[in-house]
Amino acid sequence: MNQPSPLAAPSEKLSWYRRLYLRVEAMSSTRYALAALIGVSMIDASVFPVPPFVLLVPMVLAQPRKWFPYAVAGTVASILGGFIGYYLGTLIHQGALTFLDINLDARIERFGVNATVGELLGQNFWVLALLCSVLPTPFKVVAIGSGMVDVPLDRFFLAAVLGRSARFLAVAGVMRFFGPTARKWLRV
Repeated sequence: MNQPSPLAAPSEKLSWYRRLYLRVEAMSSTRYALAALIGVSMIDASVFPVPPFVLLVPMVLAQPRKWFPYAVAGTVASILGGFIGYYLGTLIHQGALTFLDINLDARIERFGVNATVGELLGQNFWVLALLCSVLPTPFKVVAIGSGMVDVPLDRFFLAAVLGRSARFLAVAGVMRFFGPTARKWLRV
């Protein structure tokens, strides 16, 4: 029994985002699925609106034994894309500070705190970056935001490695070990 494609049966017009989402998901059943996963993971970490899990979930469901290599490939690509987002955030940071004439060297000396605004943001934002790398927050927001508030690169890298590894391995592992029933309750 042939089911009509959501793209072919326009009972209601699909948004540009839904059409893009469906096209990305359709790539999971092609022979270029792994390359698409790597590309989408990398671009998603900096600017792309569709998360890589749209590809990862059907790929693992189709070939459960490859769940770990898929998760690792997505993680590595996402971290590389995160560096692109980080440097994009750094450029935005430099431009915004110059354009808006913002001084992050203002010193705060209250409540036992003795640091500049820039130091406080840069030294502590990486914990938020770690949490948001695991949670269903768009990683591009984390990457660009880390660059914008000048998180030290080594701390951003640590947050990205820990967070993205946990997220990709968790999603791929759930799909591998719980199969199609998990897709009903796991919204990626």
